[in-house]
Amino acid sequence: MPFGWFSIGRLDELTEPVTTVDAFGSQVVVWRDEDDTLHVFDPVCPHMGAHLGVGGEVVGQCLRCPFHHWEFDGDGANTLIPYAESINRKARVYAYPTAIANGHLLAWYHPDRSVAPTFAVPDQLGADMVFGGKFDRVVRAQWQEIAENSVDMPHFHYVHGTGQINPVGKMTMDGPFRRVESQQAFNSSKGPITGDLFSNSFGPGIGLIEFHLFATVTLISAITPIDDESVHVRFTFWHDGSDVGAKIAAPFAGEVGRQFDQDIPIWESKSYLPVPALAPSEKPVTELRKWAAQFYA
Repeated sequence: MPFGWFSIGRLDELTEPVTTVDAFGSQVVVWRDEDDTLHVFDPVCPHMGAHLGVGGEVVGQCLRCPFHHWEFDGDGANTLIPYAESINRKARVYAYPTAIANGHLLAWYHPDRSVAPTFAVPDQLGADMVFGGKFDRVVRAQWQEIAENSVDMPHFHYVHGTGQINPVGKMTMDGPFRRVESQQAFNSSKGPITGDLFSNSFGPGIGLIEFHLFATVTLISAITPIDDESVHVRFTFWHDGSDVGAKIAAPFAGEVGRQFDQDIPIWESKSYLPVPALAPSEKPVTELRKWAAQFYA
């Protein structure tokens, strides 16, 4: 599993006071305190091991364990033992660093929990952008297999049936950030159309992809490792609020979903080749792999 910022869920879906989410080889517990602040905890109570997401309750600004009603604040510190006169200062729940960006609750994951976040994910979802659709998939593959599709231009023709093979275009990398400027063909009811594509990656977990067709459609891509064999993919589409954007957003999201579903059986059955035999035009695959290597501890 890579390290970085990952989505724990879309904000409009985290409506319960306490929610359990599969992530990072285990589960995490999301809870909302009385100030409407979201927290992400390890699921295990340090007292006697109860699962904080199974019967746990929010009490003011604390999460109460269902087993013995010990309470923990947003930092994971024990604040109350109802049958003792003092707290246990060594009893702490691990609280993941969190951020809110692009309509998602993000948590920082690193296998070494002493490593603080090393970069930030900017919130680039404009206030004037309008929701245009979404889909979720659980894929038995690693994030990098999915990321490599973005620079594998021939597969768009041979797997998805697009009419031409476009070059990757300009790819720039700056530490954990990656940007690709290219053109891509999409199928429509009126035949293939080509649009400009600007893909921005913020580490392995979050991407913001702008498609400039007849209007601007923005895809927020969130890929979260469930464990070392599978990922939860959350795609959310937004358009620019224009009449044309409102008309094309849903069909466009449907076409992206169609192409994504065509890739799943390939991802889930292929082997990862550390040294692939590439064609001369496929140098961007090697460049992406060099960029991706920084996210493995």
